Amino acid sequence: MKKYLSKVKWLVKKFKEANFVQVAREENMEVDVLAKATLTEGAMDEYDKVQYIPSIDLPEVQQIEGEENWMTPIVVYLKVGRLLEDKDEARKLRIKATKYILIDEVLYKRGFSQPYLRCLALDESNYVLREVHEGVCRNHSGARVLVQKVVHAGYYWPTIQADAKAYVKVCDQCQHFRNVPRQPSEYLTPMMDP
Repeated sequence: MKKYLSKVKWLVKKFKEANFVQVAREENMEVDVLAKATLTEGAMDEYDKVQYIPSIDLPEVQQIEGEENWMTPIVVYLKVGRLLEDKDEARKLRIKATKYILIDEVLYKRGFSQPYLRCLALDESNYVLREVHEGVCRNHSGARVLVQKVVHAGYYWPTIQADAKAYVKVCDQCQHFRNVPRQPSEYLTPMMDP
């Protein structure tokens, strides 16, 4: 919903005046018919158009959002060539930017023996972690395997390992069904040599 909100805010700036009116559900018959049609089988024949992907184009949203994220300095440097004011930070940015490439306004990380990895912002990375961890297969793998699967899917962000560890720690099913160490919880007692 954040992406749709940012898109609306961006589009509103193009108009001189914009008014928003909330329509009550009982007054909006089309939405009511669609909601009821999903409950009955065969009623969806009228609505044969199914939208499997969001109507928001992700690369465009990445530019629309005015929020700063970890990609902003790299994208600005690769696009315009503008560096940071601090000399040390500018040198670090120049070195860091050699690991990235900008293709069609989307930032990708170069890899030595792997294809380009699409760089994600924080909200997108949370979605990717959730989909890989609890997606179609629902295998609930550990943090290390989760990172490997995300990279294999073609995504990257700098805190991927820490985010994966934190996500696995709060996953209810992972905590419920994980292997429990069978070591007794007592202090070790040293034994003296006879």
